[in-house]
Amino acid sequence: MVTRNFYKCFISSPGDCSSERSTCLKVINDLNNTIGKILDVNLETFMWESDVLPDMGRNGQEIIDDYIQQSEYDVFIGIMKNRFGHPTKRAGSGTEHEFNDALQRKKDSKLPKILFFFGKDEIDIDDPDITNIIAQRQKVKEFKSKIGGNGLYIDFTDISRFEVLLEEKLTLFIKEITQVVDSKKKLQENDVILGKLKSDLENSLKVYNEISPVWIEPIISSKQEIPNNPTKNQENRIPIKDIIRKPINLIIKAPSEFGLTSLAHHLKLEAWKEGKLFLYIDAKSTKKHKIVKDIIQVAKSSYDKEVNEIDCIILDSVYLEENGVMAMIKNLCDNYTCPIIILNTTDNKFFTKSTEDEKVEIRRHFDQYYLLPLPKNEIRKIVVSYSKTKQFYEDCDDILTKITSDLESLNMHRTPKNCISILRAASKIGSEHNAINRTKLLETILSSIFDDYEIPTYYDKKPDQKDCSFIIGYFCEKLVNNNRFEFTESYFKDELSAFCKISLIDVNINYLFNILVDNSVLCKNNEMLFYFKSSYWVFYFIAQRMNLNKEFLEFVYSNKKYIDYPEIMEFYTGIDRNKYDALEVLNKDIIETLQAVRTKVNLPERINPYVHISWNPDMEVIKKEQTKISENVISSGLPDEIKDKYDDKHYNQIRPYHQVINSVIRDYSFQVLMQQISASSTALRNSDFVEISKRKELLDSLFEAWNEFNKLLIILIPLLAEKGNVAFDGTAFYLDEDDFDIPDIEQKKLAVLLAVPTNIVKFFKKDLFSLKMGPLLIEKAKTTGNSLIKHEIMLMLVAERPKDWNLTIDQYIISLDKNSFYLSDILRVLQYNKAFQNTEVEDLRKIDFLLNKCLAKHVYKKDNPDMGLINRARKEIK
Repeated sequence: MVTRNFYKCFISSPGDCSSERSTCLKVINDLNNTIGKILDVNLETFMWESDVLPDMGRNGQEIIDDYIQQSEYDVFIGIMKNRFGHPTKRAGSGTEHEFNDALQRKKDSKLPKILFFFGKDEIDIDDPDITNIIAQRQKVKEFKSKIGGNGLYIDFTDISRFEVLLEEKLTLFIKEITQVVDSKKKLQENDVILGKLKSDLENSLKVYNEISPVWIEPIISSKQEIPNNPTKNQENRIPIKDIIRKPINLIIKAPSEFGLTSLAHHLKLEAWKEGKLFLYIDAKSTKKHKIVKDIIQVAKSSYDKEVNEIDCIILDSVYLEENGVMAMIKNLCDNYTCPIIILNTTDNKFFTKSTEDEKVEIRRHFDQYYLLPLPKNEIRKIVVSYSKTKQFYEDCDDILTKITSDLESLNMHRTPKNCISILRAASKIGSEHNAINRTKLLETILSSIFDDYEIPTYYDKKPDQKDCSFIIGYFCEKLVNNNRFEFTESYFKDELSAFCKISLIDVNINYLFNILVDNSVLCKNNEMLFYFKSSYWVFYFIAQRMNLNKEFLEFVYSNKKYIDYPEIMEFYTGIDRNKYDALEVLNKDIIETLQAVRTKVNLPERINPYVHISWNPDMEVIKKEQTKISENVISSGLPDEIKDKYDDKHYNQIRPYHQVINSVIRDYSFQVLMQQISASSTALRNSDFVEISKRKELLDSLFEAWNEFNKLLIILIPLLAEKGNVAFDGTAFYLDEDDFDIPDIEQKKLAVLLAVPTNIVKFFKKDLFSLKMGPLLIEKAKTTGNSLIKHEIMLMLVAERPKDWNLTIDQYIISLDKNSFYLSDILRVLQYNKAFQNTEVEDLRKIDFLLNKCLAKHVYKKDNPDMGLINRARKEIK
């Protein structure tokens, strides 16, 4: 057991130093958790406001003096700014009195150490008490001059400088006073660890051989989406310091490229500064049967710690769908009692879960947090810092507008990496930069990587970028065929050297490999295996291979490999935006899957309870609609477990819900259909040069697929309402407990039913929508005969607002029944977008007009309310 030596710090100051006194507490606490732990020193504070018991019969200074003498403090920290303080019987102020006592004590021993800090605040010359303020300031100057002959004092300019200086001086005191043998060696060892942790963070922040110009504090939230009200966003935000100070079992979820790995390295660095060991382990660098031993090895070799000294384990790069991951997590939970933080990348790229993983039972509870996209003000910080680094001459506001516009156009998340990617592309292209698609973006980034990379003197010339893309495409084909995405350096070089020899292409493979590694396109794990750091590079190069090799293209189509990797179709169609073959194949395949789903499920083509639901739903009408759905389900081809849920006399309440849903989504082809929707949506979005009739055919099929998910969710409502979530593989449906915290089960079912259209749009619009898709979507909204699909397209138009969106919504409002659910739902979505913090001013005006038109139509019973009624609704209806 370690015995720590305690030393007391007396903090003395006049009344205008409250901020500095608080800073003293912070600095001392931080030092105790860091160097204090290393050198077995613990500093305690003595402050009259917290350590002196009030009393009567004597003056205040005499009471304080008694406690000061009893404290036998070891460090005197004096602070003065503009105020000198009130006189006492023995000195000009209490602080001077206490300083004199400290000086007297010091004559008889080495202690206390005396640290005196002088700062000053700005003086308001218009202050009514200015005469007294100046007099006080003069006394401070005189006192400062007086004590200068007794030793060294310290000047500070502001509170941050005071914090730095105080930390420096107290650190020196701890080093002097420690009784630890080899204290210098211990501190050097700590500095080595600290340096390694900082280096790990810096490397994780690299984007194409460039360190992010500014650290952006990640937004970790207990809610998956940023709410309408910005103040509520702060309520849901979880400060990183809280996670470090009191770690709990967590799963932090985010799509790839959100910066989960950087967050992990930031957490372990900040935890170490607080004197805690957050041990990092990469799931890609270990195995389920090795992870326990790996943690023991990392704790010993990297920190010289035993496993019982670990405060928290961070497991990074977790795809819950990957074979063996659930068993790995179970091994962690069974062998370590400390909290575990799992960083879960949510978009499944290369992995499928085995049936063994589905049987793994983890008994430990994990809270779920989410990493959210950056708000515009955080993107501004990146833009400003990057612009200064690169010496851009363009106005930062103009660059910011371009970046946010490009992120929206390209359907890319607002993450630091994506921002820097677009900034790099913009710096390459210049003022002509214009977002087209992610294929062109990566092509530009790749070009900049090759142009900027210094050629060693022993090479004659840089390799041709197109040659490199061609041969890396071949390599990625090998990875896909083997279904292995990690490889050795020798495998990479041998395969490409052989391919270059056969193809009569002259490329220096060593140079190419170095370019990819140095620019963080390739990364290495602890087992010395390399992998593409961002999965989109694999998809990009596969797409290039498909474009140049007809045999491989036919392999992808005939084996439907795009179902496993939907993004390859986005990158393939983005090459020239005219891939007629892709749209034709995708349409044929999605029609086949739709037929398979319909044959297996055997539900009526149109299950649409919404046409009969009113503005204020009548429960009797709802029950009739539920009866219709029940009849359809019972006569369907769905499993007995779902039929039983609609026929209570046979319902087996013991059978786990998730097993039922697993079988439906897996055996009834919904998982394949969802992947096909993703691949087809991005392909269609990128294919604006393909003949319009082919684009319309694929869009029709996509909305047919949407409708199958409408039917699925409507059928699953009883299970969703009772269990809260149903999930299998990459397909999962969760109820937001805040939105559906409804005790009455029938009311809860109703709420879930009414939320289906909005959630279908949320599931699929990211892949499908772009501003260029606006005209095609508007035409489909006007012509479709399926009222539910029409409504969902209208919801998407309100959310994304392409050109002339408001005219289309206006006509839709006119066409709706005055008392329909559709009218109330479009009003709700308009109100949501009006309240949302990022809605532009011009769109706010259009939204306000349309939502008041909805209200006027419903309240005043007019098919097409005029401006008079709309203005009346604006004034009268809340």
